[in-house]
Amino acid sequence: MKLIKRYCLKNNLKLEVWDLSENYWADFWNLKLEIKGKIEVDPSVFPKEDPLAEEAINAMGKEVFYKREIVKVGIREKDLPREIEKTLRFFEENALPYLQHPDFKRRFLLKEFEKTLKEIRINKLREAQDEA
Repeated sequence: MKLIKRYCLKNNLKLEVWDLSENYWADFWNLKLEIKGKIEVDPSVFPKEDPLAEEAINAMGKEVFYKREIVKVGIREKDLPREIEKTLRFFEENALPYLQHPDFKRRFLLKEFEKTLKEIRINKLREAQDEA
């Protein structure tokens, strides 16, 4: 596990790229890059109408994590550095414009909020079924 790059985007999102590549046979490797960053939870972003909103905000904690894995299999060891560079270039050209959009953090937080609300609702339904 090796940190290979850091980004500080226009919207102040900080990302790290970790190389988690593994040798799986002879000189063949699975290239695996993990891109991750923290996003501070801002409660003012979330709608408050939902009766479970406060519970969801508390369940999210102080920060949420953006995480993306990029995997390529069957890479020869000698080609690994070039493939990592190529993969990072592709990520920079295609994903960074989206990730550095001024509204990305707010949209990501809303998506995480909705996922958390859904989990809370499902758990409450299960609890109600168990009691019945």
